[in-house]
Amino acid sequence: MDKLIEHLPEIITAAAQSYLGILALLSIGLAVLAYTFFAKASENVKVGIFVMLFVGVAGFGVAMFNASQDSPPPARATLSEEAKTLLKGAAADPGGQISFERYGEGVDLHTNGVSLLTSKADHRAVATWESALQELVDRGMLVALGDRGEMFEITRQGYEAAERTD
Repeated sequence: MDKLIEHLPEIITAAAQSYLGILALLSIGLAVLAYTFFAKASENVKVGIFVMLFVGVAGFGVAMFNASQDSPPPARATLSEEAKTLLKGAAADPGGQISFERYGEGVDLHTNGVSLLTSKADHRAVATWESALQELVDRGMLVALGDRGEMFEITRQGYEAAERTD
């Protein structure tokens, strides 16, 4: 029992990662509470409590699954036009790479032999393209190579998203 209590935060964190995990955790928690409060009750009371708990958990499960179907999955979330351009370019690049280089006052962003940002670009354009790069990294579609933030490589998830991108 001590091990269970010791690992309870990890169990709750793992269960919270999916709807089924939350539903399982809810079911177990209600079962423990019901046993604790109604262990000495008559059979009719136990059956009544069981039915109410079952209907409640089932209703919660149905509502949770309906809510999950209403929201779009993260992989389908809309990408900015710049992020789509970068993703398509990286997918077409033989090495699957994007280069974002700063030198002096200039900036160069290119992939698949195409320069998307020239050295004379204004700061707004630089910020827009940097944001697009970060958007793809945050969604797991690109990974940074090295620690300088100048080279990026497309991931499997990125290739799959590029195929779905219009």
